[in-house]
Amino acid sequence: MIWENWQIWTAIGMLLLVLEVVVPGFVLACLGIGCFGGAVAGFFELGIALELTIAGVIGLLSFLFLRPVALRIGFKGSERVSGVEALIGKECIVTETFDTSTGLGRCKIDGDDWRAKITESNNQDRLIEGHIAIIERVESNTLIVYPKSISQTS
Repeated sequence: MIWENWQIWTAIGMLLLVLEVVVPGFVLACLGIGCFGGAVAGFFELGIALELTIAGVIGLLSFLFLRPVALRIGFKGSERVSGVEALIGKECIVTETFDTSTGLGRCKIDGDDWRAKITESNNQDRLIEGHIAIIERVESNTLIVYPKSISQTS
């Protein structure tokens, strides 16, 4: 079987679109779109030099104009956070009453019991076992928390 130029361009374009699934960023898809432009030029038998030029120009134009639009559509919304960054702003349950002298206690979140420190010393008496606290930040292996009632008023 002898392939014509437009068939080769189309096959390469389809291969690049399939590979885009493996390599995100819409770069290979832009090259694939350029190949489809080369396929159109090959279908009209414009010559290999013009096919390459058209494929390159269309690939470049799609990279400059279509890629930013595709990235905005594909990556809209906030990025997912993981690890300790995902804990910030979440509620936790106090499992050990906070010591008034050190400001330390323990809190449980998502089944894990953490060492915790209260942010304001005058609120230590408000965080006793069973109360709910909000995680402000994480420092090393310690949750920095404040009572839930403060978060509702601010």
